[in-house]
Amino acid sequence: MKFLNFSYIFFFFLLCLKKTKLSYIVYQFKKSTKEIKNYPEDLLQNDLEIKLEIGTPPQSIDLNLRSEAFTFFITSSEVKLPYPTFNEDNSNTLIKAFDKPASFNGREYRKGYKIYESIIINNEQINNITLILATELEYNETGALGLKLVNSREYGDDLSFIYQLKKMANLDNYAFTLKYDNDENGKLIIGSYPHLYDKEYNENNFIYRRTGEIGKTIDWVFDFDEIKYDNNIISGINKKSLIRIEFGLIQAPLKLKKYFNDNFFLNKCNEKYNLQRNVTLIHCNKSFDITMFKNLSFVYKDIDYIFNLTYKDLFIDKDNEYIFAIVFGNNMNSQDDSTWILGKPFMKKYQLVFELDKKIIGLYKENNNSNNSNYSNNKGFNIYLLLLIIALLVVIGLIIFIVYYLIKKRKKRACELTDDNFDYIPTN
Repeated sequence: MKFLNFSYIFFFFLLCLKKTKLSYIVYQFKKSTKEIKNYPEDLLQNDLEIKLEIGTPPQSIDLNLRSEAFTFFITSSEVKLPYPTFNEDNSNTLIKAFDKPASFNGREYRKGYKIYESIIINNEQINNITLILATELEYNETGALGLKLVNSREYGDDLSFIYQLKKMANLDNYAFTLKYDNDENGKLIIGSYPHLYDKEYNENNFIYRRTGEIGKTIDWVFDFDEIKYDNNIISGINKKSLIRIEFGLIQAPLKLKKYFNDNFFLNKCNEKYNLQRNVTLIHCNKSFDITMFKNLSFVYKDIDYIFNLTYKDLFIDKDNEYIFAIVFGNNMNSQDDSTWILGKPFMKKYQLVFELDKKIIGLYKENNNSNNSNYSNNKGFNIYLLLLIIALLVVIGLIIFIVYYLIKKRKKRACELTDDNFDYIPTN
């Protein structure tokens, strides 16, 4: 009986430990150096990549982070690239949903198989993850992890990395955040809010807004109440702002090019048009005083918060000149040109929290632009760890109680036997 009780308690302890392990996941990200990009593509494109162990035995594959797509895909070794891709013949856990590859429109891959495969998360194998094995690409890359919102849970459960892991790896929720450590490296944390794993974040300081739409499509969008320069409201512009992790700069509505020239540059800097991207960049020589640039502010009234970008955020020192980190689209009829696109300068300064299921974007008022960290990949002070400690204390308490009870029972039995022997009077 004692053995059964202890076995049950030990099983409960192991169950709690297992639940704690994968409450959130941390990936180190870095800016990809696979392809050498020339100006201005080296500034406009911000390819951040993580490594993921896929297949059995595991193959280490680099995945680009994409906020403009929700699907999860890897590139087959059928595609000849100058860097490692996924060799399906070397994995004994890969299952193809169909015998022939399907065609895809508007994706980073043109053709591929829907497959089920295993991945390694925190040294644990997670089986039957759904993804695409691309056999024909739009761009040269080894794979991508989509972080965009999905309109339907059905699509999310099928091809979204985070939706699948929430269910299979017991993550806290559908949240993720990017925390820059420096200009090109940082951490992608998936599955929990920062205040649940890092004591530097206070839940009471967390503020958020629901995401907006571009056209009729829900996306990672801020609908600001006001946009100001030098505390003056900029009128007559679109205040809708699209967040893009993979965009290296900030794009503003075209009419603001004249606004910034009239209020700051005063025809002292040069404009350079890029045909490939259809944007105009502004270059200033080193004699130009960029410190005179006033704050560019994005205002949310209902949560009483202002995002401020200063000259330190918005000028890049490159090739002995300053490049303005805001570019301007040149097609007034394009939705992208009239909408702000907030890329790396914004994401680097403000650590945003994105929640796929609740469709919110949030941040902590007191923790933005902070590089302090109190977590590691597998060890975080979160609510599950607290529950584990409580469970461990309960187990220890029960063990002590059982041992004490058994010892007391034996002593009592021993005393009863002694008393019986003393009272016994033999008869002839």
